[in-house]
Amino acid sequence: MRLIKNTWKNRALLFMALPAVVLFILFNYVPMFGLVLAFKEFNFSKGIWGSEWCGLENFKYLFMVGDTAWRLTRNTVGYYLLFTAVGTVANVAIAICINEMVLKRAAKFFQSCMILPNFISYIAVSFVVYAFLKSDTGIVNKLLLAMGGSNCSFYLDAEYWPLILLIVKIWKETGYGSVLYLSVLTGIDPNLYEAASIDGAGSWQKLKYITLPFLVPMVITMTLLGLGSIMHSDTGLFYQVTKNSGALYSTTQVFDSYVLNSIMNSVNYGMTSAVTFFQSVVGFIMVMVTNLIIRRYSPENALF
Repeated sequence: MRLIKNTWKNRALLFMALPAVVLFILFNYVPMFGLVLAFKEFNFSKGIWGSEWCGLENFKYLFMVGDTAWRLTRNTVGYYLLFTAVGTVANVAIAICINEMVLKRAAKFFQSCMILPNFISYIAVSFVVYAFLKSDTGIVNKLLLAMGGSNCSFYLDAEYWPLILLIVKIWKETGYGSVLYLSVLTGIDPNLYEAASIDGAGSWQKLKYITLPFLVPMVITMTLLGLGSIMHSDTGLFYQVTKNSGALYSTTQVFDSYVLNSIMNSVNYGMTSAVTFFQSVVGFIMVMVTNLIIRRYSPENALF
């Protein structure tokens, strides 16, 4: 009875949330039934439910054929760690710099300029990157030749791409990512800084003992939320920006670009489903384990 009374009492809020809940179920939970493809030998004529079960054969094909699984795992996890570490430092640094600016109109202007790249499609970004890196007439190669260097075929040499992708990722998303940290900084009580100044604290001491401790919970929360997608990557970045060049696969191909490439070039949906199933399981395990560790040493910062 209490549940029914509370439901009726908050009916307005429930109706407001209903569209979001329906969309969440349709796009996040209903597609999960398709994971059975990971354990089936899919046949178009029989459909998903009529296709024959094949056990773990799709997983065996992924993990036992060549070094594909190792290469995809190494690239996916490595880029996640690289982007998370550098991106978090960049986001926090930009948020602090904007918050410390005396001219607030100038701060808003610079913040808007840094957020703008986030709204540019990776397809458009891929053309910009190509204009910089193409072999003969690219801006970078022209600069190399002007300085007495030699021409470089970036789209045929995989060793340069971890740095290139990092630069593109940071340029595109850092400004937008700093907004959350800036909102935390604007919520800090100014009296704390005034009291610190009275006690003789300098700028670095205020940063160390006031600003950074307030940012730590947000950093932990964002890291925990991001761990759920540790095995997922931005397809636009790894597929579009690299032009899906086969010569770069050793350092640029990740699970998501591999799945997209497989779907476009083959009909082995069972294997691609096995890849996505593996991604989801690893992401779930990472979130749970990390949250348990944080809850043990810092319970107030854990998600649950």
